[in-house]
Amino acid sequence: MHCFSQQTTSDNQQELKALKKKFYDNKKIGTDSAIIYMDRLSQKTNIPYKTFGFAGAIYLKTRDKYPLDFEAYRDSINKYLPQITENKNNYTLLFDIYILLGNTSKRRGQMKAALEYYLKAENYALITNDIERIVKIKGNIALIYQDIGQFNKALDKIKTTLKIAENNKDVLGSKYAGRKYKTLLNTSAIYNSIFKSDKTVLANADSSIHYLNRILNDKQLKLSKFRYGQVYSNLAITYTLKEEHKKARPYYDKSIDLFTEIKAQSYLYNSYYNSGINYWHLDSLAKSKSDFLNVLRIKKDSVLDPNYVNTHKYLSEIYVKEKNTDSASYYFAKHEKILERAFSAEQKEQERILKDDETYLLKKKIENLKKTNSKSKNLFNIAVVSLIIIILLSIYILSKNIREKKNAKQRLEQLLQTEKSESKDNGSSSKLVIKNEQHQEIIDGLKKIEKSLFFLKEDFNLYTTAKKIGTNTTYLSKIIKDYKKMTFSEYTNELRIKYIVEKLSTDKTVRAYTTQAIGEIGGYKNAKSFTRIFKKYTGITPFQFIEKIETEL
Repeated sequence: MHCFSQQTTSDNQQELKALKKKFYDNKKIGTDSAIIYMDRLSQKTNIPYKTFGFAGAIYLKTRDKYPLDFEAYRDSINKYLPQITENKNNYTLLFDIYILLGNTSKRRGQMKAALEYYLKAENYALITNDIERIVKIKGNIALIYQDIGQFNKALDKIKTTLKIAENNKDVLGSKYAGRKYKTLLNTSAIYNSIFKSDKTVLANADSSIHYLNRILNDKQLKLSKFRYGQVYSNLAITYTLKEEHKKARPYYDKSIDLFTEIKAQSYLYNSYYNSGINYWHLDSLAKSKSDFLNVLRIKKDSVLDPNYVNTHKYLSEIYVKEKNTDSASYYFAKHEKILERAFSAEQKEQERILKDDETYLLKKKIENLKKTNSKSKNLFNIAVVSLIIIILLSIYILSKNIREKKNAKQRLEQLLQTEKSESKDNGSSSKLVIKNEQHQEIIDGLKKIEKSLFFLKEDFNLYTTAKKIGTNTTYLSKIIKDYKKMTFSEYTNELRIKYIVEKLSTDKTVRAYTTQAIGEIGGYKNAKSFTRIFKKYTGITPFQFIEKIETEL
C-alpha cells in the first residue's frame, strides 16, 4: 500500500464521521438524501472517507436501481482504495468499504467478486477482533456460498458464526439478539436450499424447521413482531416444500396476522401469495381466491415480479374450476399480456415463471369451457361450425402432410449432417468474441451445464442455471441473448431437441420408445408439447423422424 496522507486539516473528523453515518441512516432520511451526503463525502481530501463515499453511493444507486455510471465509480474506487494505509486507524473503514463493495457485487450478480470482497472484509474484522463485524461478515460469506451452491462451506461458515455469537453475548450486548436471530434464520435458509437441491433428504428440511423453532423457543431474544412474522412465514414455506400443506397452514395465518398488524406490505404481499398456493393445494378454492385477490390489492402492477404474474394464472385456474368463463378469460388474458410486455422489454427473468405447457393447457381448458357453454345455447350452430372446421383442418393437414413427406428425407439428411458437423466442431463457441472476464465465466458455465446434461433435468430453468453458474437470472438472460442470439426458453429447447435427435439417430432402443417416453428423456413431461416443439425445430414429428431413419437404415 502507498502511504499517502490519510487526512488534512481541511477535513474535520467529526464532520467526516457524521457524513459517513448518513449512509447507515439511508432508510430514515431517504436514498436521495443519503446519495447527496455520499457525494459530498467523496469530495473530501481524506482518502479513506473519500473512498467510503464512492462505495456508499455506488451501493445505494445499485440497490435502488438509480441511473449509474458504474465504470466511473469503479475507476474512482480502484484509484483511491490502494492509497489507504493499512493501520489500526483505518481497519474499520477498510472493513466497511469492502463489505459495501461485496454487497454491490452481489446485487449485480457478480458472486465471485462479492466473495473476494467479503473475504477481505473478514480479514480486517479478524485483525481488530471486532466480534460484531466478524459475525456480520461471516454470515454474509455463508450466504454467498449458499448462492453459488457450495452448501458444505455455507453450513460450516454459518455454524461457526452462530458459535461466535453465542460465546460473545456480553460483548455484543444489545446487538446480540439481532445477530443471533439473523444467524439462526440464515442457517435455516441454507438447509432449505440444500433440501430444494435434493428433496429426497427430508432431514435437511427438518433441520431448517429446527433452527426456526430455536428462534421461537428462545425467550431471551425478545424479537419484534416483524421478525416473528418472518419466522412464521419461513416455517410455512418449509412445510410447503415438504408438501405438508396442513402443517403449513397455521404458520401462514400467523405471519399474515403479524404483517397486517404492523403494515409490512411487501411481506404481507408475499405471505398472501404463498398462502393462496397453500389453500390451492388444500383444494380450498374460495380461500385461495381471496388470498390471490389480496395480492393484487396490495401490488397493482409489477412485470418483474413472478408472484404477481403467477397470481393471474392461479386465479384463471380457479375460475375455470368454478366454471366462470368470463373471469377465467379475464385473468388469463392479463397473464398473457404481462408476459408479452416482459418479453418485449427483454425482461428475461420471466423465463423461470413462464411454463409453456401449463399455459397451453390452461388456455385449452378455457376454450373448452367456452365451447361447453356455447353448446348448451346453440347445439346446431356449433355442430355446423365444428363440421366446417374439421373439413378445413382435414384438407389443410392432408395437404401439409403431403408436402412434409416430400421434404422429410431432405430435412432428415440436413439434421443428421448438422449433428455430424457439430460433433466435429463442438468448439465453435470458443470463436465468440467475449467482451470481458465475467462474460467468459458465464459462457464457460453454460458449456459445463451442456456437457453435464443438466438441461435434461426437470428442475432445469433460468433460476437454477443462474445459481449453478454463480450469477443472477437477468444477467444470464442478457448473456444468452447477446452471445447465442436467443431467449433462455429457445436455448433450452434447442439443447434438448438436439440431444433427442442424436439419441434417435444412434440408438435403436430409443427409437422403439413411445413419443411420451422419448420426450421424457429430453426433459419434456407432456407428449403433445414435446411433439409441437420437436416439429418446430425439425419440421417433422418424432414419428416421421424415426420412420425416415428406419427407412434409410
